[in-house]
Amino acid sequence: MLNLTNHTKIMRATLAISMTGALLLATNSANAEPGYYVGGAYGLSRVNDSDFDENNISALKVFVGGKYNDYIGVEGAVNDYGTSGHNGYSADLTGNTIALVGFYPFADRFEVFIKGGRLWWRDKVVVLNTFSDTITGNENFYGVGANFNLSETIAIRAEMERYKVGDEFAFNADASAHVDVASLGVSMNF
Repeated sequence: MLNLTNHTKIMRATLAISMTGALLLATNSANAEPGYYVGGAYGLSRVNDSDFDENNISALKVFVGGKYNDYIGVEGAVNDYGTSGHNGYSADLTGNTIALVGFYPFADRFEVFIKGGRLWWRDKVVVLNTFSDTITGNENFYGVGANFNLSETIAIRAEMERYKVGDEFAFNADASAHVDVASLGVSMNF
């Protein structure tokens, strides 16, 4: 669940990503049609390949991106993957991402995209409601999706992303977790 501290982090990350995107777009060539977008998404996450094996965990995301042209862009996001639990353990996973995005427009109203980048994650683990610890790490991630443009400004986004969270996340030292997120969101294009 998002609290005041997480809202502050989201605002700071969004501001930093927006400024970075604006600087990158400012250096773009004059003949391209750059732009930027902001949005949010709600989805369901699934944790597997670890001591946790849960489906349908609520996930939230706020994202900011910049497009150099119709085909290439950069996107940053602040994510809350929800809380999962198993046998007295619970884990609340959050993370920030930055990704290179490749777009392929099919028409004025529809485009598909792929992306790959880096996830910086933070996991608050609670054991039997008595002991808690925070574990951090960073890993690569990838995703695919599609945008349906309702207008020049508003788009509906559907996407699937896969995140690998390192060995520190799982209580079994030989395992790591994959977090799969399917989400539906709205973005505003500028």
